[in-house]
Amino acid sequence: MGGKAIKIVKMLTFLLPLLVSCKQSCFDVLTHNDVGYWSDGWKPKDPFGSIMEFSKKDSTLKYLGDTWAYDDWSPALWGLKFKITNDTLFTYVNRNGNIKIFDTLLVVSYSNNIFNFKTNDSYYVKWHRISTRYARRMMDSRVKLSSLLKRNDQDRKITDIVGVVWKLYGYGDVSTGIVRKSKSLKNDWMSVIKFCENGIMSGQSTYSKLGGAYTISGSNIKIMDFDNGIGREDYDGKEFCNVLPECNKFKITNNWLQLFYNDGKKYLIFKVAKNFK
Repeated sequence: MGGKAIKIVKMLTFLLPLLVSCKQSCFDVLTHNDVGYWSDGWKPKDPFGSIMEFSKKDSTLKYLGDTWAYDDWSPALWGLKFKITNDTLFTYVNRNGNIKIFDTLLVVSYSNNIFNFKTNDSYYVKWHRISTRYARRMMDSRVKLSSLLKRNDQDRKITDIVGVVWKLYGYGDVSTGIVRKSKSLKNDWMSVIKFCENGIMSGQSTYSKLGGAYTISGSNIKIMDFDNGIGREDYDGKEFCNVLPECNKFKITNNWLQLFYNDGKKYLIFKVAKNFK
């Protein structure tokens, strides 16, 4: 063997251990930057399927539903544990109702964005990583109605829909209990309405002045002659203006106003507006 060949062998002998050691462990890849988000079905263009959140700090696993909100499981099943052995066996706690089940997957291969597993019955499973930035943005845009109704930043209790300036907080779904925050939420003067004592409704969308009339009977409300000016809107203003005249029932809970539409399946939810009289 020539001198040049010997040098190459020595160099490879030195570099190979470094290359092996530079590969991230299965645990580090799964808990990408302290918290990793993975799914076996969810994709931005096909947003259906369970999303799994893996925490590096305490080796816990949490599940998020299609709506990007944490599933409401019983406390004993919250923060389920997982463990990785020798980068080849992935053991985690699953559930069947309220019963804990310990499942094990064989790690076939993994990269920064893909995990390939095989179950005990030789069924192959593929997980793909969801970027942390996207996951956090989606989670920040949604909130559970139950937690929202616990908040109250007003000194007085409001029981009447009339005479109050209401600021749109978001769009709710009765079946899921999830509220999608309005894109204009941070703009105090956008998407506000007021039901005046004379039966007139006024307000401001994301661009135009709003006007109309209304009648109330018990918890029923009818919005008539709705007008949103020239119809130009920013953010989700078009959705707001399309939905508002369809609302026919209302409910006030802890100073939050819900206006229901679509046969009571959907609702707009408002908080008391700031800096308005």
